[in-house]
Amino acid sequence: MSFTEMIPGRMYVGGRISSRDWPFVYHHITSIVNLRTKPDRPPFDFSQRMMIWAPLTIKVAPSIDWIERLMGQINDLVVNRHRILIHDTFGYQRLGFVIAAYYMQRFQLNRNQALYAVRKKKPDIQPTPNYMEVLTEYERHLGLG
Repeated sequence: MSFTEMIPGRMYVGGRISSRDWPFVYHHITSIVNLRTKPDRPPFDFSQRMMIWAPLTIKVAPSIDWIERLMGQINDLVVNRHRILIHDTFGYQRLGFVIAAYYMQRFQLNRNQALYAVRKKKPDIQPTPNYMEVLTEYERHLGLG
């Protein structure tokens, strides 16, 4: 499996879903949050599960409103006991940004604390400089800085 468990039994993160990853998704995941610019195409019926397509690009960082909407959706999944996979193409830039923002919001961590916590589980997390700027804005928005 090419995914990292961020919250035991509840939240996994990684890059593009490969053909050898789909069996894990089939048996263990009830919701996918896809940050890629291409939608996922599961090789099985996913209609009874939740799929959120939230495409991000490396060049254009999202707004605080975008982050708040996505965090709300992820929180709803967590509250409703979904087993979540959040992924992008390579699993470290866009994903790093979103999982750091989630840790900031969920665990009330400032940007650096969130990145430290995330990197303890997935060391290759590396949000781009423009994403780091947005995380700093988000820290202020959350009143953590």
